[in-house]
Amino acid sequence: MTGNKKAATWFLFTTLLSIFNICTIRIFDGYNWPFYAVTANAILSLGGLAFHMHADKAARKLLVARVVRILLLLNSISVFVMLGFSLFILTSQYHNPQVPDKTVSSAAEVEAAMREPREHTILLATDDLYIYCPNYSDIDYVAGDRPSKDDESIEMCVAAAFQQSYQLDFKHSNIVGWHASDGQLERGTPKSRLGAFTYVNGIPRIWNIDDAEEAVQKAAAEGGSGYQQFVVLYDGQRGGHDSDEFRCFRVIALLNGEACVIDSRTQMHYSEFISALENLGVRDALYCDMGSGWNYSWYRNTEGKDVDIIGTPWPFSHNWLVFRK
Repeated sequence: MTGNKKAATWFLFTTLLSIFNICTIRIFDGYNWPFYAVTANAILSLGGLAFHMHADKAARKLLVARVVRILLLLNSISVFVMLGFSLFILTSQYHNPQVPDKTVSSAAEVEAAMREPREHTILLATDDLYIYCPNYSDIDYVAGDRPSKDDESIEMCVAAAFQQSYQLDFKHSNIVGWHASDGQLERGTPKSRLGAFTYVNGIPRIWNIDDAEEAVQKAAAEGGSGYQQFVVLYDGQRGGHDSDEFRCFRVIALLNGEACVIDSRTQMHYSEFISALENLGVRDALYCDMGSGWNYSWYRNTEGKDVDIIGTPWPFSHNWLVFRK
């Protein structure tokens, strides 16, 4: 080895970190831009390793070689930025420990629990799922300012529609699909094959792909709320969305005409999550997710205490589904 051993060791280390980033982001975020960014990190880190292993002292003194060394060094430093990003994505997939109020095994048992008098949100559980049943009189779609836990009228707050990109400033155009809040209709980033959830005159409803856009527009015209997302189940049939990610999943579901939120208890594949919903007896469910790392959510338990479910309130998350008492 004629190159700089310390520099070669450094680039070996950053290459290994890049591989960790690739694995983490690929598993939890799929083939999005962060995956390609960390892949480029790894390739350039390998280039830095090869350069310092094989370039002799004279070659490293050339002007072009000095520029290459600086660029490779900057890339190696950026690996740590991407490491922070991959850890952010990783930690956003884990639920905080939850203590269910009751264990159930069928939709009928969930519906029975929902009919029982309750002051706040009851948390039910199966082997694979958490079922949150808020005591609500209104469901609103909120975009812009994050709902506050100090607002005691809020029983539950969860991520709703996808956002197109990480943005600190809020723009309706960054939200994917049509969305409406208290009769105000907004056009987000267009995307095909989305379903919808609406809440109009006290009635929650999930809409299939063909009727979704018109349903949200009509909900706004009638003073209601709604948003677009992937259909998971509609009338007992699986929606067209598919994913090979391994993570926690969430839907808003309808059981006996009432809305509830259902999460996977642990990381699982998307097909496993749908199977768990089907085994429970869910027939209508719409995805709830802003994107990787944006899944901040909480509910008010049976004692009236606000309980964080998953994620951190990052400043670039901008839309939620809110259940109000």
